[in-house]
Amino acid sequence: MNAAMSPSQAAQRLARLEAVQSVLLDINRRSARRQDLPSFFQAVHEAIASLMHARNFYIALYEAKADAMRFVYRVDEKEDVVDPATLIPLPPSEESPTAWIIRRGEPLGVTIEQIAARNASGQRWGSGPPAEHWVGMPLIGNEGDTFGAIVVQSYVPGFRYSDEDIALFGLMSEHVADAIEQVQSAVRLEKAIAERTRSLELEIAERRRGEKLQRALYEISALSMKDIDLDRFYAELHRIMGELLYAKNFAVMLYDKANDVVRFPYHVDEHDEPLSPDYRRPAGDGLTGFVLRTRQPQLIDHARFHALLDAGQMRNVYGDTDTINVWMGAPMFYQSKVLGAIILQSYDPAIGYDDDDLKLLTFVADHIAAALSRKQADEALRTAHAHLAAGSEALQAKNRELETTLMHLGMAQGELVRQEKLASLGALVAGIAHEVNTPLGICVTAVSHLAEEILQVRQALAEKSLTENNLQAFFESTDEILRILTTNTQRASGLIRSFKQVAVDQSSDDIREIALAEYIEETLKSLRPKLKRTRHAIAVECDPELRVHSVPGALSQILTNLVINSIIHGFEHIEEGRILIAAQRKDATLTIDYQDNGSGMAPDALKHLFDPFYTTKRGRGGSGLGANIIYNLVTAKLGGSIAVDSAPGSGLHYRIRLPVQPPQSATNAI
Repeated sequence: MNAAMSPSQAAQRLARLEAVQSVLLDINRRSARRQDLPSFFQAVHEAIASLMHARNFYIALYEAKADAMRFVYRVDEKEDVVDPATLIPLPPSEESPTAWIIRRGEPLGVTIEQIAARNASGQRWGSGPPAEHWVGMPLIGNEGDTFGAIVVQSYVPGFRYSDEDIALFGLMSEHVADAIEQVQSAVRLEKAIAERTRSLELEIAERRRGEKLQRALYEISALSMKDIDLDRFYAELHRIMGELLYAKNFAVMLYDKANDVVRFPYHVDEHDEPLSPDYRRPAGDGLTGFVLRTRQPQLIDHARFHALLDAGQMRNVYGDTDTINVWMGAPMFYQSKVLGAIILQSYDPAIGYDDDDLKLLTFVADHIAAALSRKQADEALRTAHAHLAAGSEALQAKNRELETTLMHLGMAQGELVRQEKLASLGALVAGIAHEVNTPLGICVTAVSHLAEEILQVRQALAEKSLTENNLQAFFESTDEILRILTTNTQRASGLIRSFKQVAVDQSSDDIREIALAEYIEETLKSLRPKLKRTRHAIAVECDPELRVHSVPGALSQILTNLVINSIIHGFEHIEEGRILIAAQRKDATLTIDYQDNGSGMAPDALKHLFDPFYTTKRGRGGSGLGANIIYNLVTAKLGGSIAVDSAPGSGLHYRIRLPVQPPQSATNAI
C-alpha cells in the first residue's frame, strides 16, 4: 500500500504524523504545567481540532462512588451545554453511548443510520439530536480503570470519520487520559497543600492569640499581688484589655447588693463626662442593669438597643446612646456572686464586636473578678490591720486569697503545658518542612533538566538532525531522571505520612491499637531534624509483633520530650550520645526502659526532676516543663508510673510502666 502512495500523499501523511507528534507533546507539556482543568480541557479540544473535524467535542469524567458522570467540557452546535459542576447519574449502557463506553472501557463509533435503526426499534440511544457520525474513546487510568470518555461527533450530512481518524483519536485519547490524571493529581496535591497551609496558618494565629490571652491572664492575676491602689489597678486592667480588644471606651461597674445600687470606680468614655466617685444609681437601670438582671453577657448594637427599649426591657439609660455602634458587657462572677460587670463600647461604625469577642470578654471577666476579689480582700486586710480589727478574720481572708492564688497558678500551669505542646508541634512542623524541602528541591531540579532534554530533542527533530544515538541517549537520561523523581517523591511522601500521623496523634486523646515498634520508629523519624547534624544514635529494642492499646499522641510526646531532654541536657558536652529504648509486655503491663549515656544528674537535682518549672537551664531556653509533662502524661493521661535513676556521668534511666489498656478516666485527666 505504501508503494502505491504518491509523493504528495506521502508528504501529507508525514506532515500529519509530525502534527500528531507535536500535538501529543503539547498535551504532555500542558499537563506538566499543572494548569487548571477547564483551561487544559479547552487546550486539548484545540489540539484535537487541529488534526481532525472536532467542532462537536466533549469530555465526560466518571465518579465511581456516586456512579455518576460530569460533562466537564462540552462544545456542541445543536445541544445546550450542561454545567460542568452538574453530577448526572450514569444511565444504562443501552440508553447512552457515553455510558456504554464508560461501563465497558471500549471505543465506540455510531452512525446516523445505526441511531435511526435503534430509535425505530424503540431503543433510543442518547438524549440529544442524532449525529451523522459519533466516535467515543474511553479514558483509562494507570490502574486500568475507566474514569471517563472523550467524544467527537459531526452533524455534517454524509461526513464520516476515516479509519485513520478513529485510530488517531484513539491514540490521542490515551495521552489525554494520562495528561488528565497528571493534572488532576497536581490539582489535588496543590489543593491539599493549600488546605494544610491554611490549617497551619489558623493554628499559628490561634496559638498567637492564645499566647496573648495567656499573657493577659497572667498580668491580671499578677495585678492582685502588686502593691498598688485600686485606681491604679483599674487603669492597668484597661491597658491589658486594650491589648486584647478595642477598649477606647472602657468601664468597671461594681454591684452593691445590700443597697441594690451600682457604682463605676473606673469609667473612660470618649463622649461622656467622667463619673464622680460618689455616683450611684439603681442596679436595674441602663444597659448594665440589663446585664445584672439577665446574669448573662450581652452584645447590643444600635438596632438591638432600640428593640429592647421598645420591648420595655431597658429603662433609664444614661449617656450618649444615639451614637453607640455596639456595646458589650460581661458580668463578673466570683464564688457564684455577681461582683459587677466589665463594659466595652465602640462609637466608630468601622469598629465592632462579634460573638467571639463577647466570649473572650466573658472569659477574661471571670479572671478579673478573681483578681479584683483578691485585691479587694487585700485592701480590706490592710484596713483591718490599720484599725486593729480581728486578726483571726483577716487571717482567714488571707488564707482564702492564697487558696484562690494557688488555684489560678494551677490554671496558669495548665495553660503553659498546653503552650509547650503547641511549641513542640510547631518545632515538628518546621523540622519536617526542612526535611521535605530537600527531596522536593531535587525533584524540581530533575524536572527542569528533563524539560531541557525534551527541548533539545524537539529542536533536533525540527531540524531533522535527530539520530538514533541521540534518541537513545535521551531515553537513558529520561530513565535516570524518572528514577530520581520516583525515589525523591517516595521519600517526601514517607516523611509527610510520618509527620501527618504523629501530628494528628499529638492533637488527639483517642485510644487506639498501635504496633508499638513501628510507632516508636515513626516518632523518631519526626525527630530526624534534631539528630541529623549530630553523631548521636538511637537504638530500639521492641518485638515487631507487639501491639498495645494506648493514646498515641501522649506516647509520642513522652518519647519526644525524653529524646529532646537527652539532646539538650544529657548530650550538651557529648559528641556521640547513645540512647536505648526497650519495650516489652508482661501480662497486662507494658514496660518501657529509656536510657542514655549522657552527663546524668546529681541526687539533689534528680529529686526535683519532675517538679514543674524546675530546669538546669534557667534563662537559656529551658522552661522546666518537659519532665513535668512526661510525668503528667504517664500518670494522669495513661494511668501508669515512672521512675528515674541517675548519677553524675552515668546518664539517665527512666522506667515507665503502663497498662496495655489505659483507663478511659485517665485519658480525660489532663
